[in-house]
Amino acid sequence: MFINKVTVWRISSILLLCVLMIACAPERESSNDVNSNSDLENGGMPDKPDELLVWINDNDEDIEAAEKITEAYTKDTGIEIKLESVAEPDQVQKLSLAGPTGDGPDLFYQPQDRLGDIVLQGLADPMEFTEEELNEFSDSAIESVTYEGDIYGSPAIIDTYFVYYNKSLIDSPPETLDEVFEISEELTDRDNDEYGFLAPAEFYYLYPFISSYGGYIFGEENGTYDITDIGLANEGAVEGLRKYKEFLDKDLLPKTITVDVLDGLFTEGKVGMVLSGPWSIPYYKDALGDDLGTARLPEINGDIAPSFVGVKSWFVSSFSDHSEWATDLAKFMTNDENSDVIFESTGELPPRQDLIDQIDDPIYDGYTEQVPYGIAMPNIPEMSAVWDMDNAIELIINGDDVEDVLKSTVEIIEEQISLSGE
Repeated sequence: MFINKVTVWRISSILLLCVLMIACAPERESSNDVNSNSDLENGGMPDKPDELLVWINDNDEDIEAAEKITEAYTKDTGIEIKLESVAEPDQVQKLSLAGPTGDGPDLFYQPQDRLGDIVLQGLADPMEFTEEELNEFSDSAIESVTYEGDIYGSPAIIDTYFVYYNKSLIDSPPETLDEVFEISEELTDRDNDEYGFLAPAEFYYLYPFISSYGGYIFGEENGTYDITDIGLANEGAVEGLRKYKEFLDKDLLPKTITVDVLDGLFTEGKVGMVLSGPWSIPYYKDALGDDLGTARLPEINGDIAPSFVGVKSWFVSSFSDHSEWATDLAKFMTNDENSDVIFESTGELPPRQDLIDQIDDPIYDGYTEQVPYGIAMPNIPEMSAVWDMDNAIELIINGDDVEDVLKSTVEIIEEQISLSGE
């Protein structure tokens, strides 16, 4: 069974919103280790701690990568690294309790859409980067870990969704949404659970329909979101979801589709193309073998459809007694060499275009081609309320009027945001 990471992030974000409603680069000596980015002496740094505690997400791939990287760091610095497995969605709430008692980590790992909650609760310290260090990351990655002008994280991976297609059913991936519609008409046989195209019926995956016609979440200027300007019920958002509804009206999509069901149908060879993220590569490849291909999203309304981009990063706990060394470790874990380690262990891309350009496995083509068209999910706490759009999607699927549903949903989002600010 495949885990839908976005749903987990969303649930934990909403829980945290409810809680809120209630209540220079270090220097040290060079090492011969190829994984080390540490080539400066200890001058200007505090004394080395004996140990740093790192909370790592509780899956085998992340743990394997962290073990390799931190072993190299210990060899380079002499600082022991203790890895503690803590589920990513649980880390923020657990840190808010463990940090003040001195039981929390020096370094923890989170997606950027949690950043606003992290900052508001005072759980992370800003980090300082040189211009050279910043230039190693993509602009969208740095933007995702920037909050009110301060940079809080060292970006480790960048996620987005893209097209997977079955070459035995589709000769080449569609270039436009109209071609997707044509493929759906050709391949769909609902009585046999066969479809040309499937996407999870969730706001996260359907945002390309909204944004391609001019819809947006929050207005933005100079990197600052305007939470009073919500564009999820404007003319473009309505038109985009009406375009999606055309598939439903023609019986080209099922009324209900979960990620697990979508994965099952696709791996059984019953679906021409689906939307999913890099976490599906091993699962799909094992099932379809050489018949599996990937591609960027098709054009919608004349332009390549944008997708949501998520960036996961290392954050320095504000409760750490060794924040300078924790910062140093965070940068070490996300340098060029160790980004390669992460990719080899997890299959997830680093937010570094130079490394992305070096990937020559064609199964990653859709991933690497879609990343430049990604839109970072807002990293402010108010984003938690926006996931009510999932309810809007469900109502639209069940036949309610698109415009009416979006207007009422935005009113609910605005009310939740207003309440959270009281």
